[in-house]
Amino acid sequence: MKKKFAAGLVTLLSVATLAACSNSKENTSVVTMKGDTITVSDFYEQVKTSTAAQQSMLTLVLSRVFEAQYGDKVSDKEVTEAYNKTAESYGASFSQALTAAGMTTDSYKQTIRLQKLIEYAVNKEAEKALTDENYKKAYDSYTPEVSAQIIKLSDEAKAKSVLEQVRAEGADFAAIAKENSTDSTVDYSFDSASTNLPADVKNAAFGLGVDSISEVLTVLDNATYTTNYYIVKVTKKTEKAADWKTYKDQLKKIILAEQTADGSLQKKIITEALQKANVKVKDQAFAGILSQFALSDSSSSTVQTSDSSSSAASTEASSESSASESSDSSSSEAESSSSAQ
Repeated sequence: MKKKFAAGLVTLLSVATLAACSNSKENTSVVTMKGDTITVSDFYEQVKTSTAAQQSMLTLVLSRVFEAQYGDKVSDKEVTEAYNKTAESYGASFSQALTAAGMTTDSYKQTIRLQKLIEYAVNKEAEKALTDENYKKAYDSYTPEVSAQIIKLSDEAKAKSVLEQVRAEGADFAAIAKENSTDSTVDYSFDSASTNLPADVKNAAFGLGVDSISEVLTVLDNATYTTNYYIVKVTKKTEKAADWKTYKDQLKKIILAEQTADGSLQKKIITEALQKANVKVKDQAFAGILSQFALSDSSSSTVQTSDSSSSAASTEASSESSASESSDSSSSEAESSSSAQ
């Protein structure tokens, strides 16, 4: 099972208990027994301080806020396509992964939708960095298209054996690749803006001469926590043009990728969206869920809670220690997306 996927699902939309509670009357009976009854209110008081409940409330708030502000920017088709892509990558084990994460098809699609709404808002902000200065800076480190034949293997011993084969005199690298690679694709073309190969594989290819063969490259797949082994043979390299505008589309991808990978930008976008929605936390049990998004005292408006001044000070004091973990929890994989994605 792909642990990161399951963990991400639990983090982003772990349980729906609080949402269910909000749709029921406080005195509605959940469980009855001789001489006693457990009501919705009883259950709510019991679970609301748990980590899962805190994260669920944060996700619920973000979903409502971003749906209201950007809901028309993400289509159901986009969500379904992302869902199907993940499902296909898991094959028959997808249902098991969803169950292990405590999720259903609908709740996972809700998670994907939230990720895409946040991604849209972040990407719009990131586009402000598309200046000539940044284009030229990206051009300086840009590597133009390289063509290569690549063998991907899941076993290190076999990878070393295959490396000996392809380095033997008169060896047909392409034929050996097609016979041994775990990927159906052997021939690749890519530049430094491409995302179809791991960065370590691309960088190795950029450093090789035409017809040169790499060593066995060990690459950890962060999406699946599995290790793969690659052997690369460069078949063609392109000379770099002198004018950066030749690569404007590719450079745009690089600039936007750098911007969106900056966690502080996502935090800024979420903070502004919460402020625009005038979000106020009324139940002290959830006073800290938005603490990592609070702005400085000089801001004209802030995300507010209904706590007293002493409680607010306590929340602000705890903000710094929890910011990193909470910010990661509220995003995607993307990073989904990635993660997502």
